Amino acid sequence: MMYRDGVVKERVTFLGQEPDRLRQVRGHALYETLQSLGLSHGHFFRALNTNVQDYCAQEFGVDLNRITVDRFFQSDPNAKWLFPDIVRDAVVAGMKHKPVYPDLIIRDEHIDGTAYDVPYVTESAIDEELRSVAEGAAIPESEITYGDRVVKLDKKGRGVIASYEAIRRMSVEMLRVHLARIGERLGRNLDARLATVLVDGDSSGSATAATTVNTATADTWVYADLVNGFMKLTLDHYFTPTHMLANADLCKTILAMDAFEDSVLFDFAKTGNLPTPLGAKLVPLADQPADKLTILDAGYAVEKLTEQDLLVESDKLINQQWDRTYLTVVTDFAVIYDKARIVVQSDWGE
Repeated sequence: MMYRDGVVKERVTFLGQEPDRLRQVRGHALYETLQSLGLSHGHFFRALNTNVQDYCAQEFGVDLNRITVDRFFQSDPNAKWLFPDIVRDAVVAGMKHKPVYPDLIIRDEHIDGTAYDVPYVTESAIDEELRSVAEGAAIPESEITYGDRVVKLDKKGRGVIASYEAIRRMSVEMLRVHLARIGERLGRNLDARLATVLVDGDSSGSATAATTVNTATADTWVYADLVNGFMKLTLDHYFTPTHMLANADLCKTILAMDAFEDSVLFDFAKTGNLPTPLGAKLVPLADQPADKLTILDAGYAVEKLTEQDLLVESDKLINQQWDRTYLTVVTDFAVIYDKARIVVQSDWGE
C-alpha cells in the first residue's frame, strides 16, 4: 500500500465522486487507478454502497455463489480485473477469522521499509514517582526513546499450486472457501510468531524477552501459580491482565484445576466458551512454547508492523495462470512495553 504525499487526498477525491460517475470507471482503468492509489476493490465497493456479489450481478450479470471460475472470466472482458481482489479478500478473511493475534496486539501499524526503530518507554518506579516538587526543582520524567531497538521484518508466504483445469470448473464461492482456509493457515503462522515474541522478545534482541516467574514446584501447575503471575503483572508491573496464552496440554491442566472445574463443566460443556481465569481470557495456542503460560495486557504489550499487506500475483491471476501462484506478506511483531506481559514457567528445574 502506498503512502506518498497527497495520496490520502487523491483517494478521497476518487472515492468521493458521485456514484453514477464512479461506477463508469471499470475494468483495466479501474484496476490501474486502484493500484496507483493503494486501494482495493473493497474500498471501491464501499464507496458505491455495494459488495462484490451485487456489483458482479449488476455489471456482469453473474451470480458469484453459483458461477464457475471459467464462466466468470467469460462473462465480461472487465471481469478478469476483479479476480485478484476476489482471491486476496478471501485469503485476508481467513487470516482474520480463525487466528487470535488480532485480539492480542495494540494495533497493526503500516511502515515504510523492512526495518523499524521502535519507540519505547523504559519504566522506573523511582524515576516516575508522582511526588511533591519544590519551586524550581526538577519534575520527574517519563522518556519515550528510540534508536537502539530495531525490528526487522521478513517476508512470509504460501504458494497455491493448481492447474487451471482443477480450478476452472470450481464455483467462485467454493474457491473462496479454499482460499479462506489458506488464509487461516497463514494466520496460524502469525499466531506462532506472536507467541514466540511474547516469550523470547522481538527481533531487536533478547533485551525484550519477558519477565519469567517459576511455578512453586518444577513441572507442576497449581491454581496459586496463576495467581502469582497475575499479581506480578498487576501489582509489580501495574498492567491489567487481559489474556492468558497456553498450549493444549497446559490448557487441559488449567481446565482441570479445582478452582475452575465446576464453572468449566457448567459453561464450557454447554457453550464451548473457555473460562476466564482471574478475569483474563484463556487462549489456546497450538504453537505456544511448552510449559509456559503467558499473561499479558494486550493493550500495551506488542504491536504488529506491516510493510506489505497480503500481495497476490495479480498478473498471473488475470491471465488465468494458477501454477505456483504465491501469496506473501512482509510483517512482524514488536514489543512496546517489556513489562506488559509475564511468563509463568514450570520447566525451571531442568
